[in-house]
Amino acid sequence: MRALDGIPAVHHLVRWFKVREIIQAGLRKWPVVKTLPQSQVKYRFSSLETFFLADEFFKRDAYGPAVLPDTTTFVDLGSNAGLFAALLAHKTGRRDLCGLMVDANPAMVSETQWLLSQNSLNRIQAIHGLVGAETDAKEVDFFILPSSLGSSQFDIYEPGKPPKGAWKKVSVPVLNLEELWQKNFGDKRCQLLKVDIEGSEKSLFRREPQFLKRVDRVIMEWHTWIVSRQKVEQDLAAAGFRLKSVLHEEKESGIAWYARS
Repeated sequence: MRALDGIPAVHHLVRWFKVREIIQAGLRKWPVVKTLPQSQVKYRFSSLETFFLADEFFKRDAYGPAVLPDTTTFVDLGSNAGLFAALLAHKTGRRDLCGLMVDANPAMVSETQWLLSQNSLNRIQAIHGLVGAETDAKEVDFFILPSSLGSSQFDIYEPGKPPKGAWKKVSVPVLNLEELWQKNFGDKRCQLLKVDIEGSEKSLFRREPQFLKRVDRVIMEWHTWIVSRQKVEQDLAAAGFRLKSVLHEEKESGIAWYARS
């Protein structure tokens, strides 16, 4: 599926025969529920994109090395279908995890809420909105793609990859991460911050200095067509983080793990 995803002709055929719409409609009506062995954590395929995400999280274990067994508190920015919570519950064996899961796509917030409910992850909040906005306004424009993957504050297609459809502009609430954390968890530390917000990381680390002070580790997916990894790492270094390792890397993006120096 990953190989086919990089071929423009495949995307033209998919659009011409409305393959995506047909499959998506089927999965919305009859989602496929999966259970992770040993932990019995459940997740579901309710869209084509969840297959790619499940491969990344559970088969390739792209985030696994940064998920330490004693993790109890976390934030997931760009939560999509909520699979990061499933990964944490699976790897730690805990259902009393405390965390915030934020996404600007309301459909993905609903998916995350389903996953949290199914796994009795009652101390994790799924929240609709955007963190890392380049504005002090209460709402900001956000651009959603039909695929859900790649939706962003910036309507810029990833270079070298076929567009997966037209952007749909919506308005979403601008969130303050420190205020959300204090409201839900007081002065607890955030042991793990996952950031996959399609370029908004370039302002996140500058606009949330207070929250970063309570974070121990960061997993970040970078997007070079909006901001370089080096630029973001300068902001992380200023906040006291150093690179532990690059977990996955492609030409224009990748995943890296940072910890306090």
